Amino acid sequence: MNIKATLLFLLLTISLGLFSQTRQISGADSLRQKVDSHISSFLSTIPIHPDSLSAASDRLIAAGESNNLSSYIAGRLFMIFKDSGIMGLESVSVYIAQKYFLSDTLTPPDGLNKSEILLFVEFNKHSLIGMDAPDLVMTTPSGIHKSLKESLGSKYTVLLFFDDQCTICKTELPELLKISKFADYEGLSVFAVFTHPDTSRLRNFIAGLPVNDIINWTFVSDPAYSTDFPRLYNVVKTPQIFLIDNSGKIRGRNLSSSSLDELLSKLYENDKEFSEQASRFAAAYIEAIDFEDSVSVKTSISSLFSNLSSASDKELYRSVFSYIYEELLYSQNEKKKEASVIVAEDFIIPYPDFWINKEYPAIWVPSMVKRTKMNQVGSLFPELKMLNTSGKRITLGKKCSKFTLIYFTDQHCATCKTYAEILKREYKNLRKKGVKIIAVNTMGTPASSDKYRIAEKIKWQILSPLENDNGSIFQLYETESVPYTLLLDRKGRIVAKNFDFATLKNIIK
Repeated sequence: MNIKATLLFLLLTISLGLFSQTRQISGADSLRQKVDSHISSFLSTIPIHPDSLSAASDRLIAAGESNNLSSYIAGRLFMIFKDSGIMGLESVSVYIAQKYFLSDTLTPPDGLNKSEILLFVEFNKHSLIGMDAPDLVMTTPSGIHKSLKESLGSKYTVLLFFDDQCTICKTELPELLKISKFADYEGLSVFAVFTHPDTSRLRNFIAGLPVNDIINWTFVSDPAYSTDFPRLYNVVKTPQIFLIDNSGKIRGRNLSSSSLDELLSKLYENDKEFSEQASRFAAAYIEAIDFEDSVSVKTSISSLFSNLSSASDKELYRSVFSYIYEELLYSQNEKKKEASVIVAEDFIIPYPDFWINKEYPAIWVPSMVKRTKMNQVGSLFPELKMLNTSGKRITLGKKCSKFTLIYFTDQHCATCKTYAEILKREYKNLRKKGVKIIAVNTMGTPASSDKYRIAEKIKWQILSPLENDNGSIFQLYETESVPYTLLLDRKGRIVAKNFDFATLKNIIK
């Protein structure tokens, strides 16, 4: 505590000592005002944070030296934080109420009864800032059960309690629709709870909204009030607006549309700054690793994992390890690609509980590990059914010549066109060496591939994906960047990848 705060605290203690001697709080108006003034002055020196203010409240209450005076101070503090208008400070009121009044340590002062305190606590203690949002399983107008917890896939979810005939709701809802569509708030969804039991009114309300405005909205209701949502979320009036992050934590409560917008702007800016800092750190860490030595790679990553995974909040771990994994995964350096497998198999996949998006460690990362291994030199080339320029199905990689050069291309890619020109110049020599060339037009069709073949005077086969099956190419082959080249031997094994022509000539000589 600084000197100013210490003096204020001493002054308050002296005043309270005099005040306790009177034993008559109700008749000491001037002294009450003086004490109130000192309380306000003292609190002004405390950081506006629930934990700090709760600790400060304990010290003020303890300074009362008598039950009557301590009760007065506790009641005064309870009301200050209850009605502060500062989001999150209601948790201090809940703390004071539970520690002093509901435990019968102190009797509520005049003007504040226990039932009022109990009601406030019951309607607020379940949904304070930083708490896990209580789950609500409600019903959509079409009769489908929706869980709030299972609907938290977006970066942030607005939990809205509303009534179609509520005057304030009619003002706030159009603003919320604007916020939910704002491009800067990418990954924002709305879980809208209709509080009236008449679900026909909800259906009529939804029917009056533009479909494109509510794509990321989920409308539900609980006509029987079986979820006890009024008590869990302090829904004593509408609208009631909360903001929940994708880990299920409450980040905002008792919000208006304008304060929601302000909070989202701040959170997204903080998230962006955090992500950039984590990325810079991860990039620097990658630069310091010797990727020529797999043991060194594992040791370096293991040390980082030990430091980050021990934190109770795994956000930094998620940010750093997803960055490192994906940076290595998409690298053009084969040693780094190999290291991505180590990162995935040792430090991501075994820890699904560390991830909010469970599909990342359980589905996406394993699928990418499988792809990396299938594309490594020495692996059997993964076969895929494709279409030739006549529309006939061909299995890519099934019948190999002495050498088969497969290159994945995009007919609109300038670098790919240059690569094809070099191939055309080398075509006769390559054929003499037993090299068969196959091009894969990753985004093409048989018709567009044939047109491209004729226009560019290409002499080798060009294949395209099956109809609506472009995704299979990216699932099997590392084709994020084209041209992507592979050289297969007669048995269909990969003997080289992303090679230059000097390397190719050396292999086939």
